[in-house]
Amino acid sequence: MKDLGSQLPPVSNEEGKRDTDVRVRYGTYDSIDRVNAEEVEPEDIVPSQESGDIGVWFTEWQVAEDGLDVALDQHVDWSLVPMDQDWVSRLFAGRRAVSLQLDTYADAVRDPSDRSDRTQLSGRVARIDQISVRYHPSKDPEERGVRVPETGALCSTVC
Repeated sequence: MKDLGSQLPPVSNEEGKRDTDVRVRYGTYDSIDRVNAEEVEPEDIVPSQESGDIGVWFTEWQVAEDGLDVALDQHVDWSLVPMDQDWVSRLFAGRRAVSLQLDTYADAVRDPSDRSDRTQLSGRVARIDQISVRYHPSKDPEERGVRVPETGALCSTVC
């Protein structure tokens, strides 16, 4: 970690008054490139499924923002929408299938009266995986400045 504070100019002028023309930014810099990061074997991200098991995706920021609390053995009754399969392919590189997602904002971007793409799911939570993925700048000219997941470079933690 590098301390950038020692490289910054002073914030006061000779008379001890604040110099408003000087911009000071304090902070630290820590490289996001991880050295010696453990690679996750492909089989670690593919849960064994019993007959009737269905994988459902939750987006972390929606879980945090909406206070969604899901626990093992919890009975759920959810209205689900199709999962973005391009996103699933980017994340899992074909090693895992996720067809449905719980999207708490689905009605904001879809016609709420059209429920033709909805799947009602009622059941018991049998497994919870937390998925983490590395991001990098997109090489696609149409996604300039956008960070995208590194295809297949994710890890899973079973909760």
